[in-house]
Amino acid sequence: MNLSVAAATSGSYSGVSPMGIFWSMTLSPEQANGRTIFVKENVEPSTVALEAVVRGEVIAQAEVTRRFCAPGTTTRDLKVPNPEAARADAATETTVGRLFMPEAPGPHPAVIVLSGSGGGFDIDKASALSRHGFATLALSYFGVPPLPSWLHRIPLEYLEAALNWLAAQPEVDINRIGIFGISRGAEAAMLSAVKFPRIRAVVAWAPSSTVWAAGGEDKTTREVIPCWTWRGEPLPFAPLPLKRFMWRSAFPVAVMKQPVMFVNLFRAALRNRAAVERAAIPVEKIGGPVLLVSGGDDHLWPASEMAEAVMERARREKFPHAIEHLHFPRAGHMLRYPHLPTTSRYSQNKHLRGARFSFGGEGAADAEAQCTGWRRSIKFLRANL
Repeated sequence: MNLSVAAATSGSYSGVSPMGIFWSMTLSPEQANGRTIFVKENVEPSTVALEAVVRGEVIAQAEVTRRFCAPGTTTRDLKVPNPEAARADAATETTVGRLFMPEAPGPHPAVIVLSGSGGGFDIDKASALSRHGFATLALSYFGVPPLPSWLHRIPLEYLEAALNWLAAQPEVDINRIGIFGISRGAEAAMLSAVKFPRIRAVVAWAPSSTVWAAGGEDKTTREVIPCWTWRGEPLPFAPLPLKRFMWRSAFPVAVMKQPVMFVNLFRAALRNRAAVERAAIPVEKIGGPVLLVSGGDDHLWPASEMAEAVMERARREKFPHAIEHLHFPRAGHMLRYPHLPTTSRYSQNKHLRGARFSFGGEGAADAEAQCTGWRRSIKFLRANL
C-alpha cells in the first residue's frame, strides 16, 4: 500500500499522510512516566516495529530504523569547570555543549542549536541538522549544573564564549556561523545575533519580538528577575503580570482541570506598550538574514503576533537583510523536526504544582509545520551560510 495516495479509513489519523503512522503515535503508559511528549534524550537510532493485521491475523512485519547521525559523524564536547569538583566523586568539568562534525573535510558552515524553556540540550535536533553538512553545536544555557537551574540571569557572555569556542574549531568556517533557537531559545538566538557580528544567519522557531522577564521576584530584594544580562546588567525587559494571571487562571485550572494557557499571560503583558517598546529586540542590528517560523494556535505565547512585530520593526528600521515569516495557522508551540509524534497537546511542569499547560495546535498541523519548517530552515541555512 502506498501511503502517499491511500487515505486512512480508521485509526490514529485521517486522510492521506505519508508519515501519518509515525507522527500519530502516542506514548504507552509504561513509557510515559507522567509525560505526554515523546522526548529523544540521545542520538542512538530509533526503531519502529510495524505489523500488518488482517482480521486479527498478522500477515506481515517490518522494522524501520531512524538514524540521527550520518556515518562518520564525530562529536566533541564543550566543557566548563565544575564547582563541585572538590568532592571526591565529582568530575572536574561538566559538558554544556556537544558539537556534531560531518565526516567530509572542512571547513564547514556551523550552527548553534538552542533549546527552549525546558533547558538542557537539543542534541537530537543538532545531530539531525548535522546530516545536512553543518557542524552543529547543541548548547545548553540553563538546566545543566553548574549552569543556572532555571531561566534567569543568563549572561550573554556565556553564549559569546560558546560562539568563540565554536569558531576556534579548525574544521569550522568562521565566516559561516548561524544560530537556530526555539521559543526562549529563539529569543536568545536573536539577542546573540544582535550582540555578536560573527552570527551571519538566524532561524527562530516560535520567536519573540520582546525581551521578557524570567517570571517571579527575587525573595530578598522583591525585584523582578531578568532572563538575560550583559556585562553584569539586566537587558531591558518587559514584566509579566503573573499575579493577575494566576488569579484569573485559578478557577479553570483548579476546579475545571483545564490546562494553563500561558499565551494569555504574554498577551496581557504585550498591552504594556511602553515596557514592550523599551524591551523590543533590535532586529535591525542583526548582521544577516532571519527566518521566523510560527504556529497560529500557539498556547504558550503569541509567536505569530510577535513574529509579525519583528517583521514590522524590520520594515520600519529598514533592516538591510532578507527576513521571512513562515506561518502555519493551525500549528501550536511544540514544533521540532519531521516525523516525531505530534499527538501531545499539553505537558506538566514541576513549577506548576502538577498542573498541565497547553501547547495548542493539532497533530496533523504540527506534523506539516515540522516537515515544511525544517526543510525551509535547511534551505535557508544553506543559502546564507
